[in-house]
Amino acid sequence: MQRFVEAVHEVPHVNHELLASIVQQNLLPGRFKESMAGKPPATMEDLLMRSQKYIRIEESNASDPSHSTKRKGREEEKEPKKKEERKHVPQRDSPTIHP
Repeated sequence: MQRFVEAVHEVPHVNHELLASIVQQNLLPGRFKESMAGKPPATMEDLLMRSQKYIRIEESNASDPSHSTKRKGREEEKEPKKKEERKHVPQRDSPTIHP
């Protein structure tokens, strides 16, 4: 976000609606992008305040392992499936029926 702000200061007479649109188009899917789409920022200051809010939330969640959805997903993938949950894979030598 800091690089974006620095670039904005280099361009004279920048349209704030255009900036908000550019930011929104380049965001990764998530709560901040949804927030920007639901209520676009009215000013550049609003955009910066909201981005800082979501940055603080993400940093807080990153330091708390119980909030890490990526980590939970990886742990679930490592759990072996029960025999009942495994898909039946026919053996190559089994006969096949052709109509």
